[in-house]
Amino acid sequence: MKKYIFAVILFLSFLTPINNPAKADFNFDENYYLGRALALADLKSDENYESYEIKILHFWQEGEKQVVFDPTKKIVNLLPFGLGLGLIQVKLIAPTYEIEDGSNKISFATFKRGVKGILDEAGIILAKEDRVEPSPDQPAKDKKIKITRVMESEIEEFETLPYQIKEILDPNLERGLTRVDQIGSSGKRRLLYFVRRENGIQVYKKLISNEIIEKPENKIIRIGTKIIVLSSISGEASWTKGVTAMREYRRGTLIRVTNLASGKSVETRVSGWGPQFYTGRILDLSEDEFAKIADPGAGIINVLVEELKE
Repeated sequence: MKKYIFAVILFLSFLTPINNPAKADFNFDENYYLGRALALADLKSDENYESYEIKILHFWQEGEKQVVFDPTKKIVNLLPFGLGLGLIQVKLIAPTYEIEDGSNKISFATFKRGVKGILDEAGIILAKEDRVEPSPDQPAKDKKIKITRVMESEIEEFETLPYQIKEILDPNLERGLTRVDQIGSSGKRRLLYFVRRENGIQVYKKLISNEIIEKPENKIIRIGTKIIVLSSISGEASWTKGVTAMREYRRGTLIRVTNLASGKSVETRVSGWGPQFYTGRILDLSEDEFAKIADPGAGIINVLVEELKE
């Protein structure tokens, strides 16, 4: 008879809907079971949880499984006190941190509370120059971490140094001719900068070296100044309005007229025919050209007229 009563009680305990703690056949103390779960979860001094969930399971119910190396949750199964058979399952949920890594933003859940531990769990590697807020030895304030990626480097830049053109008047080279003695070449300047970039944006640049590595070479051009005289004639000359008239040289001929008294010269072109034979003059210069070698008031002067090669 006693065995029969015990079997009935055991059967009824199986049917008891102990998902609801108020109806369980034991006194459910949430804080007690949370404390037991924290002890078994073995959270380290640098770890913390954000929230938790507690489920009461019958023996035939299957709870959530712990995934190995899952940084987002820890599942602890506890045996309850009382006649009910089953489990109490406590799930500790890790905090989720917002990590701003340069231009990238990620969310990462981990039980770590210190910045260094969080970044290590997330597999984020810092370079020596990188900045982190908060610092790695501090907890993540407001669950936010900001990484400024810093890159320092030396950058070369080059400038072209243009060459100069040097012209030399050469009395041994016929006028109107030129000769290139040196073609000229550009030089090069090397500039070395120290550059700092944060998250790919340049924030600092300093010139640390300025060096001419190739000197420019001037282009040298000789310009002929030697005048070639094809023929000449001397005699008296005067002036007239607007034209330079001469009988011996045809219109358009380039001539050089020299005042034999003063040695002053002027170059011009024959633009008309004359003067008349009876004047005895060989040349009538235009008034403006005559004024360059003599006072127009002088009237008549002795000149040397030379036909020049163009």
